[in-house]
Amino acid sequence: MKILLITPTYFPIMGGAEIGIYEIYRRLIKRHKVKILTPWLDNKLISDYGIEEPFIDFSDKDILRFKDKINLMNLPGHRKLKGIIPPYSLSSIQAALKIVRLFKPDIVNVYYVLPTGLAALLVERITRTPVVISIIGRDVPGPNIPPMWKIYARRVARLVSRKVFISQYCRQALFGSDSDYGEIVPFGVDVKKFRPDLDGSKLRDSFKIPRNSKILFSLQRLDQWKRVDVIIEAMKFVLKRKDVFLVIGGKGPEQESLLQITRELGLTSRIIFAGYIRENDLPLYYAMSDIFVFHSTYETFGLVLLQAMAAGKPIVSVNCTAIPELVENNQNGILVDPLNPEEFASAVISLLNNKKSMKCFSAESRRRALIEYDWDHIAEKYEAIFYRCLK
Repeated sequence: MKILLITPTYFPIMGGAEIGIYEIYRRLIKRHKVKILTPWLDNKLISDYGIEEPFIDFSDKDILRFKDKINLMNLPGHRKLKGIIPPYSLSSIQAALKIVRLFKPDIVNVYYVLPTGLAALLVERITRTPVVISIIGRDVPGPNIPPMWKIYARRVARLVSRKVFISQYCRQALFGSDSDYGEIVPFGVDVKKFRPDLDGSKLRDSFKIPRNSKILFSLQRLDQWKRVDVIIEAMKFVLKRKDVFLVIGGKGPEQESLLQITRELGLTSRIIFAGYIRENDLPLYYAMSDIFVFHSTYETFGLVLLQAMAAGKPIVSVNCTAIPELVENNQNGILVDPLNPEEFASAVISLLNNKKSMKCFSAESRRRALIEYDWDHIAEKYEAIFYRCLK
């Protein structure tokens, strides 16, 4: 099968979406001929969110990049006009139609209804090539998304005949709670790479964290929607009761402000900013930690939660957006109301005080990761959808 993947975001940008696309297609490319069409990325984005290591599963011939010169999403004034300008990439339409004619794929998989949904629709209508559109992230209604964008996204998504949503929340946010549009196929996790039997003690020692201290680990892009500031503020309450260190992984535009908050609260000796963490080192960060903590207020899935689950970690997070689809309260973690540092801290303390719950949550996290979220199973689900489209 010849598969064309079209995505507006890909490596060297590093985030949950990029990792998910990579993991699915590094498996599919072993059995099928794959081309990836993606734009050249802005240097500021690469600086804030770029990876610092090579990924070699795809050759230069597999990845085709185009200049996204005409992307209406990037035009100034969207906020003032409430998004009335259609947020589509016109450059992606031209590039997509060109590569479809040259490559002649059997199936086209397009990620994000904004800004590439219009390209998906026109490829399907003009070339008669089956298209599957994957709706996975910030293209659904959420913070900082202009109101009109939801209308554009819903309209195009309805017209593309085959839709895949990364979560139930993602589908409901776009089409309502009673919607049965498309299929839900989540992202996954490498259960062989992230596992409970790894030893993170050397990493702990490298940070000079005493063996009897507990470690909270948090990983995400450091942007305003992840609300890492709430976790930092919760630490002042946790430290009144427990000997705890917080290790924060990731980089992004909020890093300096988070460092400033840490200094103002006098927590620099207890909070470690690890920065960008290389993929090969990441399992050891989970291994050395006791609890994974996460406070994103807008999450259409949450890949880092799956990594923590596969590593067998209990989780403290917030009861909002798609997070409850992965973390079930009092089953594999504790969910609290968002934006309440003291309540978040109480959940952490209660879990650290209860070894039995820690053990049960850890076992349940690992069990769910194995049964529901192995990347091999996720890739097979996508493959099955593609074959059904061809039939």
